[in-house]
Amino acid sequence: KCLISSSSSSQASREPPPALPPRLQREDEPHRHRIHHSAMQFDAVWASLAFGALGCLLLLACRRRGGKDLPKAMRRLVVVEPNADLALARVVVEEEAPLPVLKRGQVLIKVCAASINPSDYGAWRARSAKGEYPLPTGQECSGVVVATGGGVSTLGLLGRRVAAFPGSGTYADYVACSAWRLVCLPGSVALADACELFINPLTVVAMLLTARAKRATAIIHTGASSALGQMLCKAAPGFGVEVVHVTHRQQHVEMLHRLGATHVLNSSSDSYGAQLDEKIRALRVKLAFDCVAGDSAGALVAKLPPRSTVYAYGRLSSSYLSAIPVIDLIYRGKKVEGFMVTRAFAKLGPLELLKYKPLSQHTGTTKGC
Repeated sequence: KCLISSSSSSQASREPPPALPPRLQREDEPHRHRIHHSAMQFDAVWASLAFGALGCLLLLACRRRGGKDLPKAMRRLVVVEPNADLALARVVVEEEAPLPVLKRGQVLIKVCAASINPSDYGAWRARSAKGEYPLPTGQECSGVVVATGGGVSTLGLLGRRVAAFPGSGTYADYVACSAWRLVCLPGSVALADACELFINPLTVVAMLLTARAKRATAIIHTGASSALGQMLCKAAPGFGVEVVHVTHRQQHVEMLHRLGATHVLNSSSDSYGAQLDEKIRALRVKLAFDCVAGDSAGALVAKLPPRSTVYAYGRLSSSYLSAIPVIDLIYRGKKVEGFMVTRAFAKLGPLELLKYKPLSQHTGTTKGC
């Protein structure tokens, strides 16, 4: 009996409440609409208050920070009068240069180290197209962020150790840089090493991506003993590209072999021409990257097979290219092109960059690069 009564009571509890008569339902409907509308208004008010508070917090977080104990002036290296002969170029240190005025989205970096690239002292040789002198020099550096100009992109950067690529003015005590053109450094990376994080490494990546885009399995690189050449020596195996390294001193040949290079030639040896011919045939080389200029590019054009390309990306020996066989350009489809890292990435396009995945992620062949 108890079971029956409990069962019946549970069934009764599950039954829906009796519906109101139709007349009462019609009278209650406007009241329910008013309650629902009031609840929506209440939610909208709270949402607007929350967004307003969030905006205020964001504005406070994005305001200018730091810069209280900075000096009023700084030292910087400037070119007063360029000259093709570096010994005659007028390069001076300004002792009382004003500190950069930060714009929104910029940070002020206290420079700890700055690299010297051939493209840097190129500004000491040739007159600037803008004609603005004295001309601040230096393109990349590393240091510590001591002030920010405000903006979302600068959040959390004050006090951080960074490597930066402002593009100019890094040979100074302080430099302004966009927050989008720097990289925060882990504690294990020394500032002296991080000052050349952009120009040479990105040029190496652009070279190897260009070779891969052209389906080249081997390339020639002159100036192989340079910092860029040593980076290329370590990075190339990770991209599946073999490199014929060309240098002009025997001690550099030995150094590159110690770094792991397989194909190293000494351009000052008597057998250089025959050795280069052999490497080109064995590796089927059709791409070369030349930073020497002068007769170097012309010699490479003459040695390479038809439909080959020589990229000129430097001028270590001369500001001009010479000894280029015109017949090779006309009848054999060979090309000589300028190579600059920014244009190279633009030419590769976003799809090629998205496919960028060095083989070293799987093989570990570029350890120490």
